[in-house]
This record gives sequence, structure tokens and C-alpha cells, in this order.
Amino acid sequence: MEWWKKPLRIVQFNIEDRYGTPLLGVNSEDVVKLAEELGADLLVIFARDPWGRAFYRGSKVHPAHPQMREDFVRNVVRLAHEKGIKVALMVGHTADQYYFFKHTDWAQVNHRGEYVHLEHIPADEERRIVPDWPQMCINSPFLDVIKEEIREAKEMGADVIFLDSFRYQPDLERACFCKYCREKFRRDTGYEMITEPLWHDSRWRTQWEWRYDTTVERLAELKEVAGEVPLMYNSHPAGWSGRMNRVAERARAVVDFVFAEASETDHQPPGFISEIVKLTRALSKRPTAASRNYFHLYRTTAPTTPVAIRQGLRESMVAGGNIWILFFGNEFYHNGVRVPAVKEVFEEHRKLEEYLEAEPSRHIGILFSGSTMDHYGREHPYGYVDEVRGFYYALQHLHYPVEFISGADPYEVRDYSLVVLPNVVCVSRELEREVRAYVSEGGRVVSTFLTSAWPECIKEHGLSLSDVFGVRLKGLYRVPWSYVVLPEFGIDFPVVMGDMSYDFRKRRTEYRMAWHTMIEAEGKGYGRVGLISQWSGPEYTLGRSPPPLGVLLDMPFAVENSYGEGRSLYFTGQIGRHYWRTGLPVFRKMIEEAVKRLTPRPEVSVDAPETVQVEYRKDGERWVIHLLNHTYNQRIISTSIGKSKHPLPPFSSTGTVHPVREVIPVDVTVKLPPGRWKVYLPLRERRLEVEGQVSLRVGEYEVLVMDPL
Repeated sequence: MEWWKKPLRIVQFNIEDRYGTPLLGVNSEDVVKLAEELGADLLVIFARDPWGRAFYRGSKVHPAHPQMREDFVRNVVRLAHEKGIKVALMVGHTADQYYFFKHTDWAQVNHRGEYVHLEHIPADEERRIVPDWPQMCINSPFLDVIKEEIREAKEMGADVIFLDSFRYQPDLERACFCKYCREKFRRDTGYEMITEPLWHDSRWRTQWEWRYDTTVERLAELKEVAGEVPLMYNSHPAGWSGRMNRVAERARAVVDFVFAEASETDHQPPGFISEIVKLTRALSKRPTAASRNYFHLYRTTAPTTPVAIRQGLRESMVAGGNIWILFFGNEFYHNGVRVPAVKEVFEEHRKLEEYLEAEPSRHIGILFSGSTMDHYGREHPYGYVDEVRGFYYALQHLHYPVEFISGADPYEVRDYSLVVLPNVVCVSRELEREVRAYVSEGGRVVSTFLTSAWPECIKEHGLSLSDVFGVRLKGLYRVPWSYVVLPEFGIDFPVVMGDMSYDFRKRRTEYRMAWHTMIEAEGKGYGRVGLISQWSGPEYTLGRSPPPLGVLLDMPFAVENSYGEGRSLYFTGQIGRHYWRTGLPVFRKMIEEAVKRLTPRPEVSVDAPETVQVEYRKDGERWVIHLLNHTYNQRIISTSIGKSKHPLPPFSSTGTVHPVREVIPVDVTVKLPPGRWKVYLPLRERRLEVEGQVSLRVGEYEVLVMDPL
């Protein structure tokens, strides 16, 4: 097995400063010493920065950084190799101010002819003549610059070529319409580019998909230059509207390793890093690493708490990812780096190394559809993604083994006891066939709302899997609020569906959230859908609240159906999206009851508070159970409730985010399959022989390795 396919401990050291200040106080020995002290296998550094200054001498395409006092990159590579540490060199950043000055016509421009920036910039800087990080186009001769960067990185001894912030977006405001793109699109398709997002127009949909295809084409060209050196790609799965997930999915043949940048971590729920590792592994089928930043939020010179660092690194490890810590040079320059928290987890990783290649237990699989995210979600991908995330976190909180399935791999549904199709609107004909065969042969499916309404992403005004679900689509209830009762699931009170819009100036309620399919049930119906008595609630300012229930319709909210040897359970609304948005236990209960009706608990189960993340992995008959305790103090204290026209200032600031500061130990019971088991706790170096169950108190993290006797 190639070295980069094994579990890795990774340190990233960024110098990303306009004036290169860290170079005045940090040298190559400092950086390599840090990696060595932590016990890293791989050290990641920039070969050049987004301003286009190389951190090495003798480049044919970029000037050397004026602050350098040594041949920084070459010295890092040499010293690291002497210590047995591999080095990844970051190249291919599509932000390059140097080449913007030299060849402005190589820059990405939007449909209005404005330069595309790597990130958004404040409104008062929008009219600046010189953007800091202008995006260069991968269809322009700039691609030849990247190829030369790769050749130079290989010449310096890079063990990995890492394409960081290699960005080419399909979204209208971020998409490039430069002359090179227009010419290539005309050659490839025979069309002229269109500058309006007309989703009913096949030319727009072709143009959207063409941008992904183009990115993969360019990655293939760069892989050819990289040759035998592994090519790593930054997919940033929860950033950039999630668009790069589709690149990771399509570029499997040319990308060797995927970096799931997790800079959103401090704004996200506990378990987020594990979530994006699982998603990225499912989509890319490649080794994956997700980063835990050393700093809090975007305060790159201020370290976060040791607990946040430890738990974030562990989240990647327990989900089957490599662990990756990111330091910025200015933190090192100001304070040095305090490494005990990182070192502790790196040492745990070393202890657990032989168990980290165990495969996940495939009990429940959630199908993630990139085409649904794009074509149904369009400019609001969260309208689909929230449904996926709600199911994922509900099942995590219920301690079920849960993984993702890529929509590009429909045959994988057969690997699971239960498959969730969370509003998978766009389905391929292949996915239809696989789901139908899977259920007919005894599989179990939970589906919601408009699943299978758009075969091949084209509306058919029906559900192509209606025979599996046991329903016939008659129409849609397009309402701002609705209600459901579900007494068969123990929910005998009206549950409101829908939510106020957090951009209340534009609309009162969140689009499509309260909608239901209008169905005729052929299977067994459960519950009822309720309509509202008026269009908006009279309570709270301007009617932010839901109106009262008007009438319960004679239409079920859920339908259970037998199909061949298997069964399905279909919901007319979006229960995952409601759990993600509100966190109310009633929606988790709906998901729990659906799962319980279709499939038994796995042979190993865990009794613990919902704040304990449980990851089940198997290696033959061996079970490896990771218990990561997220029983924390309140973490996010105050968030914005959206924009308002109210003329008064807020009482206190919004968007306040506190880091994890303390973990509360909890009692956990792991229930074992029948028979006697040899249980090893590798972090405690303790061995047990037990039958029935293992009970223990978990602080931050525990691992159980269980072999039958």
C-alpha cells in the first residue's frame, strides 16, 4: 500500500500575509522542528502565496518573496526528509496578484465583466482598482503557470502536490465569462454562453455542468504533470456552496487525496468534522483529511482552547479521516506555538494506528445527491442539504451507525440494512433501478417529499419511485405553514411545520419548508396533514409566528409500503430539514420511529446521552467502537436572527461564538452480541473478558476494540 493511503498525522504551516511578516522570525528549522515535535508524518506548506511570491529561489514563473532570508521551501524539504517527514507543497492557488498585473486578461470575470475575487470583500472596498486575491482563469494560459509550479515542486522533492483554492465556480456571480471560457464553451458545445440563470433552458444546465467537466479536465492535465507524485485537492465540502463536492466526486480518476478544509468548524455543531470526512470519503473514494484550525474562528493569531483542538482532531480520526492541524505563521511569529493538545492526539493516533483502517459498519446509508443540491437547490442549496444534515444528526444523536452514499454510486445502496433518500429530487435511471431492486430483494428505504420527482433532473410531475413508496402524487400543498399529527408514532398533538424566514425583509417564511406532497396512498397511511386557518400568524411582530391549525385533511403524513421482499416508509414533508433548523425532539422522534419500524438495531449498540458521538467500525469479526464525548458547556451563545428594518440597534452583539471549554464525563454502556468477548481499551492499555455489555465512564474520548472469544 502506498504510504499516503495509510493513516497520517499532518501539520499545515501557512504563511499567508501581505508583507510576509512571519518570514522575519520563522525559519525552515523552526517549521520542521514543530512537525517533528508533534510526530507528524506529513508537513504541508505553501510553495508560493496568493500574491504570487515564491517561497523558494530560482522559480521560472514567480519572483522570490522579498522577505526570505533563506531558500525556505528547499530547506524545509531537505530537513524534513532527514527526519523521515514527507512534505506536501501547495501550488495552483487560482488567486495570483502577480499574474493579474502581468496578464489581466487571464483573470476570471463575471457576467458583468467584473473581476472575480477568491473571497468576498467589504462593500467599501468593492471599487478598489487592484483586488488583493483576483481569481485567474484555468482556461487561460495561467494553467501553464500552474504546470510549471508543479514541475518546480517535483524538482524540489515534494512528496505530494497539493492544489489549494483551485477554484472555478458554476454560480452566476462567481462563474467566469472571460474570452478563454467563451471560446472553449463554444468549441465544446456549439453554444454561446448565456448570462442568466435560466434553469428551464437546457443551455444554462449544460453550461453549469460544463464548468465541472472543465475543472476535472484541467485537474487531469495537472495530474499528468504530477505523474507518480500524489495529487491532493482541496474540496472545502461545506464552503463555496458545496460545489467542489461535485468536483471531488467526478475527479476520482485523477485526484489521489482529498483535503476537506473545515474552516467553518467553530460555527458548526459538534461532529461537523466527522460529517464532512464521511461525506468526502463517500463522494471521492479517496483518502481524506479534514483540518482542525489551531486558532478560534478566523482569529489566526489567537489559539483556541486545548479541548477544541483535541476534540476537533479526534473527529476526523474516528470518521476514518487523517488528522490535520493548521497553524498560521503569524501565530508562530507572535507567540511560538503551544503544542501539548495537538501532541496528545497525535500520540493517541499512533497508539490506535493498527485499528484505524477498520471499515465503517454499514447499517444506515444516507444518499447524497449532488445533482439535487445543484438543480433543485440552485441558488439555495441549503433547501436540499438541510434535509440531509437533519437525518444525519438525528441518527448520530440516536447512536445508529450512519454513513453517506454518493449519488454516483447507486449500487452501494445494497451494502446497507436501511437507506435514507432525503428529498432526493433528481435521480438517475440507474439509481431508480438499484433502489427498486434493493427493496424488492428485502432492503428498507426511508424517503421524503419530492424524492424521485425529477428523473435525470427533468420534472415529470410524478414520483418515478411511487410504486416502491406506495403513493401516487396528485399535486403540492404550497403553504407557508402546515401541521401534522402522527399518533401511530406517539405524536398525538399538532406539530407545526415551517419556519420564519431569517431574511424577514424579503419573505415571511422559509421557502418550501412547510410544503407537502398531495398524495393518494396505496400503502398503509399514518398520521394526517393539517392546513392553517390563515396565511400568517398574528402573534409576534409582523406575524413571524405560525397561524393556528385550521383543519386536518384526510391525507396521511407517512405511508408504509411493502414492495417485493422489502419495505419503505415515505413522508410527505421534510422532517430532516425541520430537525436541522429547529432541533426539536419531535422531529428526531419521527426519524427514530421510522427507522425502528423498518430495521432492528445493529448487533452492537450503545446506551449513552445523545451528546456522545459513536462511530462503529469493523475489521472481520473485530469491532472498533469510538466514543467521542461532546457533552460540553454552552458553545454558541448568540446568533443573528436575520436582517431587520428595525431602526434601533440590537441589545447586544449577535454572532457570538464561544469555543468548547470543558467536557463533562458521562456513563456509557456498550451492548455486545451474544457470547463472550475480549475487550481491549487501547488508550488505557486495559483488557477485559466480558459477556453482555461493557459499562464505563467516558471523559473526552474512549476506544473499545472487541474480539469474540
